[in-house]
Amino acid sequence: MLAQDETLVPSSSKTNETPSLPKQFYFLSPRVSVTVPHPMANKAFKKSFVGIYEITGGLNVMYYKGLFIGASYKNGLLKITENKISDFNASMKLNNIALKLGVDSYLGEDNRVVFSSAVSVGQNWTKYSGLHTKDQTKHPALTEYKSIFVEPEINLFFLVESNFGIGATLSYSIFDKNFDPYELALTDWTSFQNVEPGSTSYLSFGFGFYYSLIPKKKQK
Repeated sequence: MLAQDETLVPSSSKTNETPSLPKQFYFLSPRVSVTVPHPMANKAFKKSFVGIYEITGGLNVMYYKGLFIGASYKNGLLKITENKISDFNASMKLNNIALKLGVDSYLGEDNRVVFSSAVSVGQNWTKYSGLHTKDQTKHPALTEYKSIFVEPEINLFFLVESNFGIGATLSYSIFDKNFDPYELALTDWTSFQNVEPGSTSYLSFGFGFYYSLIPKKKQK
């Protein structure tokens, strides 16, 4: 009986092990991410705004062994909160569309982790609301604009199935538009000493969803 019991232990432990997944690439991969932007680089931008959310949806098309091209749409919101400028409530709404080029790579022997990196280039539309001057007869010089932007990103997906996973995402958005507090009349409400206009940029991190359709030929 003892010998029989001993032989059952390793057999039971093997059934509890997580099985490996096939290294499988897919032709289509819709993806969604939810992140929070954090103003960077520009001191005036960091002093004024705090990130609230970003929601990004996109579709990637795999064309060769993990290499893909794709398109995405992003909606985001940053705000001026009480701890930034007292008694002032304004928001910065972002809408972006972009094309991207990237690569998916499997990590580990079990093929349960996918590392994805990409660079997006696209068009941004930014609109401010709630801006006002102390002189009610005047208006801020800028309330909305559009610009080109570049966004490198990396993602780490933990696969539940070979075509579905959840993971972390990190990106850095750089806009071809300087953030100038004078244009927004923010200098009426707080001081920006020794701050000059600089590029609008922010770091975003959060979580994303990996899903894929139409499997390509399995990779050995």
